[in-house]
Amino acid sequence: MKTLLKNAKMVELLHQLEPFLTRRDQIGYVAARNYRILTDCLTEYTKFRNDLIGKYGEPDLDEKGKALSTISIKIGSPNFERFCDEMQPLNNIEHEVEVMTARYKDVIGELSGKEILSIDWMLED
Repeated sequence: MKTLLKNAKMVELLHQLEPFLTRRDQIGYVAARNYRILTDCLTEYTKFRNDLIGKYGEPDLDEKGKALSTISIKIGSPNFERFCDEMQPLNNIEHEVEVMTARYKDVIGELSGKEILSIDWMLED
């Protein structure tokens, strides 16, 4: 199924798929395919985001306060607003994405209502 999605929405959908990636059934298969498809669509977005984190972020610290090799940006940090301002135009870029779908009848009895609602975007009648 082809659908038009913004970068920010695709990031949200990736997070929704994560709990299903450990399944060893059709639901896990469809989730894994869609995770890969969305990740591929977000390649440039992710690189740009990581570059901005490197630019505006601060080194993560271990429990002793020693700098680790990773960098992150935290909400409330002095540069967080600049980071968000530079990301905003990219968040709204839309892509036509071909997502794989599963049928509602195949997930009934396999998933809870809450789980079904979280992946409703990849289910069809």
